[in-house]
Amino acid sequence: MKYLNKILVLLVAVLAIGTVSAQSVRDLRFNEILIKNTDNFDDEYGRHVPWIEVFNTAYNTVNMAGCYITDDTTGFAAGKKKGGSAPEHWYRIPKTDVHTNMPQRSYLVFYLDAQPLYGTFHVNFDPRTSKTNYIALISADGKDLIDLMYYPKQVLMDSVVSFGYEMDGINTEKGHILDQFTPGASNEIKATVSKQERLKRDDPYGLGLAIISMSVVFTALILIYCMLKLFGHASKKIAQRNVKKSEGESAAKAQLAATDGKEDEEDLISGEQVAAIATALHLHFNSMHDEESEVITIDMPSAHYSPWAQKELAMKKTPTLRRK
Repeated sequence: MKYLNKILVLLVAVLAIGTVSAQSVRDLRFNEILIKNTDNFDDEYGRHVPWIEVFNTAYNTVNMAGCYITDDTTGFAAGKKKGGSAPEHWYRIPKTDVHTNMPQRSYLVFYLDAQPLYGTFHVNFDPRTSKTNYIALISADGKDLIDLMYYPKQVLMDSVVSFGYEMDGINTEKGHILDQFTPGASNEIKATVSKQERLKRDDPYGLGLAIISMSVVFTALILIYCMLKLFGHASKKIAQRNVKKSEGESAAKAQLAATDGKEDEEDLISGEQVAAIATALHLHFNSMHDEESEVITIDMPSAHYSPWAQKELAMKKTPTLRRK
């Protein structure tokens, strides 16, 4: 029982560790930044302010509430001290907004306008007045650096460019100026080509389409012909089998009827019976035997003749005593 409890505790611990690691904020990466925003992406108040995009590289949900976004890591050591307070330019992401819970492979935009009272996604510093050229993401305990993005001075001066990575979340490569703005979306811009355009490009004269169409039609016709031939052959075989079966049944019935007739004749009279009958006739006509006169005589006790039905004839006469 003790071993079973230990195993259960170990399983729970492993599952808990796996869950925590699966939802780690270490999977978060800065993906794109735009600082000099004059006529580009605007916030919920219609203002054009600097913004930075965070990308969740994990294939599970990650909640970044409690983490810090800053443009000054000089206070990083202070944050590591027990009981130390966060520096001035460290913006702590509130834990009261459900939108900080990022789904898998999703994007989240923070506005760098130094107006944290405007909402959850408005930080407390502005890179346009910052003394550094980077943005950092720090863990909730203030001790771990999750991600760091450096941006060139060109981004501060040019209003028509943004800085980031061509492949989402892949910050191992050197960032560069992007061709298009993609806040809240993937940086990997892929040109979409319709099927008609692709077909026109691959087969400008329609020769391939004609060959494919004719091949499909003729193939279908050949398959139909083969199927009909197979079905016709099978039907013919079945019909012949049924005819043979019916002929066999008719022959069997005829043979059975003939056999029944012979058996009936044999049952009607046999040779032994004929011999017995012949012997009886021969004895009847040729053998010696008593001959009867065929005359019936009746001895009447009285001279009075009367039919047999009279009862008085059945009684004796009254005896008389004769004296000698």
